[in-house]
Amino acid sequence: MRFHNRCALLFVACCLSAGAPVRAQDSVTARPSASASFWQAVAGVTTVNWVTWAYNWYLQRWPWAKVGTQSWGRNLREGFAWDNDCFLDNQLAHPYHGSFYHGSARASGYGFWSAVPFVAAGSATWELFGENITASLNDLINTTLGGIALGEVTYRLSSLLGSRRASGSNGIGRELGAFALSPTGRTQALLRGIGHPSGPESGPGEVAIMSLGRRDGRTFVELSVRSGSAFDAEAMRPYDAFEFRLQVSRTPGTTLRAVAISGLLARATLGQSARSHSVLGLVQHYTYEDLSVLQWGEQGVSGALLHQRRLGERNRLELEAHLEGVLLGAISSDHGFEWRRSYDLGPGIGVRLGGRFSRDGRDWVRLEGRTLWLHSLHGSEGDHVATQVRLAATLPVSGALGLGGDLAVTTRHSSYPDFPAVRQRVPEVRAYLTWAP
Repeated sequence: MRFHNRCALLFVACCLSAGAPVRAQDSVTARPSASASFWQAVAGVTTVNWVTWAYNWYLQRWPWAKVGTQSWGRNLREGFAWDNDCFLDNQLAHPYHGSFYHGSARASGYGFWSAVPFVAAGSATWELFGENITASLNDLINTTLGGIALGEVTYRLSSLLGSRRASGSNGIGRELGAFALSPTGRTQALLRGIGHPSGPESGPGEVAIMSLGRRDGRTFVELSVRSGSAFDAEAMRPYDAFEFRLQVSRTPGTTLRAVAISGLLARATLGQSARSHSVLGLVQHYTYEDLSVLQWGEQGVSGALLHQRRLGERNRLELEAHLEGVLLGAISSDHGFEWRRSYDLGPGIGVRLGGRFSRDGRDWVRLEGRTLWLHSLHGSEGDHVATQVRLAATLPVSGALGLGGDLAVTTRHSSYPDFPAVRQRVPEVRAYLTWAP
């Protein structure tokens, strides 16, 4: 699949439509229900691939979309290889495409883990049969893992917007937003005759914050959603606790500046008292970061030590430390360019540290730091170390309005066996207004 700016704008509109989710969360099952429909899920995945191919071939007339038995046989014989698509295509378009597969399976009655094979199968069949070029290994990984992360978040937010509590004066708007967020999931749910996930209510709800401000001399809009917490008793299933961030800013050559997801997959309590709570968690991470002069992205999983301390009835202090394994990452490079690719691909490891002070469920101060090491398997021969530190503060002004700002520094140190090492430093200052409905 090839991705264009209009598709990026569609993704932005879909996500921003979830700017005011309902506060109570419906139960979203983690295992297939007794009424899960295998053939409906397969039909949804097949439809996604067929519609995408039909658009590419009948409307766009892309040469690589001319497929048939000869191209299918050749792809099956040659197997998978690396591709050289641009950063936006590989790191965002393919995960977004994979989210449709995930939404189809989830809305057909499958739980989080049991939906994974449908995403992998949809990605593999597209790579082998949807294009007449060699199947892409990095697309298979990004579509599957990124599709799971984006698919679960958009499916849950779509389910919330389309729930019965969303009926009334603004019910139509919420239903349209629910469809925009997860078209396949919402369509499958309506075909099954269910307007919302079944099961009792659970979870503490969602906090959504819209930010409008200035960054690098340009206006940006950001949506941040925090759903549940690893310390909630109800957070028993994958993604019962997750964080999602989307930032857009109209700059030359790009609109989407950042998409980040961290979803809790599993947890175990280490200790708990009246004032503190410590857990060990398994967390999935998806990152897409475009700083114009520096790009990086990842598909990773971390083991995390999480601690919460109560400071009275209204205040909380949370600390976290992650050791992360990155199955596939991408980062700007200085050598090994080919066609539209100006970045390296490869696995790596990382460390994440963070702390936040919150009052009445909203962050006032947040400090984040992370370091990521990637070894290039496609692109240049090199190793990259990227570090990012961010300090953010937000203070309430009146009602749902707040005033915020943050400082961040991102650095890249790239080592090459045949070229001099390169150091890159990108500072960032942001000031913004926030709205927390």
